[in-house]
Amino acid sequence: MLDRTLVKRYIVGFHERDFSNVLPRELEVRTLPGRATVIVGPRRAGKTYYLFSLIDPENPEKYLYVDFEHPVFHPMTPRDFITVLDAYHELYPEVKRPVVMLDEVQAVPDWERIVRYLLDEGYTVYVTGSSSKLLSREVATHLRGRALSYTLLPLSFREFLAFRGVDFRGRDFYSNYTRIRRLLEEYLHYGAYPEVALAPADVREAILRDYLDVLIRRDVLERHRVRNVYLLNELLYFSLNGYSKYVSIDSLYRLFKGRLKVTKRTIANYLSYLEEAFALFLLRKLEPSTKGRIVAPRKLYLIDTGLAIFGAKDTSRDVENAVFLELLRRSLTTPGAEIGYWKSPSGHEVDFVVSRYGKVEELVQVSIDLSEEKTRRREFLALLHASKRLGCDRLTIVTLEEEDEVEVDLYGMKGRIRLVSLAGWLLGSGEEKLISSKGEV
Repeated sequence: MLDRTLVKRYIVGFHERDFSNVLPRELEVRTLPGRATVIVGPRRAGKTYYLFSLIDPENPEKYLYVDFEHPVFHPMTPRDFITVLDAYHELYPEVKRPVVMLDEVQAVPDWERIVRYLLDEGYTVYVTGSSSKLLSREVATHLRGRALSYTLLPLSFREFLAFRGVDFRGRDFYSNYTRIRRLLEEYLHYGAYPEVALAPADVREAILRDYLDVLIRRDVLERHRVRNVYLLNELLYFSLNGYSKYVSIDSLYRLFKGRLKVTKRTIANYLSYLEEAFALFLLRKLEPSTKGRIVAPRKLYLIDTGLAIFGAKDTSRDVENAVFLELLRRSLTTPGAEIGYWKSPSGHEVDFVVSRYGKVEELVQVSIDLSEEKTRRREFLALLHASKRLGCDRLTIVTLEEEDEVEVDLYGMKGRIRLVSLAGWLLGSGEEKLISSKGEV
């Protein structure tokens, strides 16, 4: 049973915090009567501080924040939460229904009973939790249609610059250009976890190593009771060295079968565990047939380019991975949006196809250097082939530095291709959002 005095001390102590200096994030969430707002995402992406950013610093007492991993709330049952509510109302009898924020909610058995009770009583409820225990599909199962789920990823480059105190809008982009370019290199190298972004350079790699170890141990090994630890480590090693490249179950099976006792099913399961834990993403090919999408190789991307420090770090693949994460971030907040890659039977490839409700709206190619004519021609030709096949004329190539817009005519195929620097694309895409089916921004 909870100690009511300790609970009150916890509540008052929390309200005495200074919330005015919490750095905001770009994610926008909604609340609806009768539904909990659930925020999921990888470990250390900033879910707890995102809750803090929603608190009115002038009226923190109107919020009841409960960290279920705090010793005050251990052990706890759903019934004990009545004690927490009573303690709050004794402190603030004038507040009829505070906004309730439940952090690390997976620490309480049958936590969904608490959420449903609060919703039935008319409270506004926010929920976050460890990615190993609060997956989107589990939220849907436990709350049975009574949740709005959002995904919080590590920092966008816009957020990264804001965390580092750099202005980039309008003329500030040009006046701060040298620093922005330097920070872009840092963003690609060390990644975008909030703690890493603010940490001294000499400890960033150690922090990333700890993140990776905890992610694998708690979100994969312990959660799924993985037996073949060696195979999992080999898949992780492959991912850190082969990010932004194609991968298939068949190719992995051929790679491992000579050295390990392994099945295709086990490989598929372990990859899905890593994907569930937000360690990596597997991008599908854009293919008319469902069967074609299933059997085609996927493209593998990491949750954070900083993790590639422990593999084969490569600037070109870091850039492509960063573009993928930004497109993913945008798609998560755009209804009907989907990302895939495209590859023709003759071998022409486009890195990203952005569609909405099945209509292709943009083709995005990544090529850090177009100075060689052979490279330039290859990338242009791939976009023109895809444009003709998919019926899309919004064509973009993300480069490291080049900015231009060119009219292209190759083998009777014509198109206007926009060349944009990575920094400009990352900083502008938040305002562009995804292009709607009517071509509106």
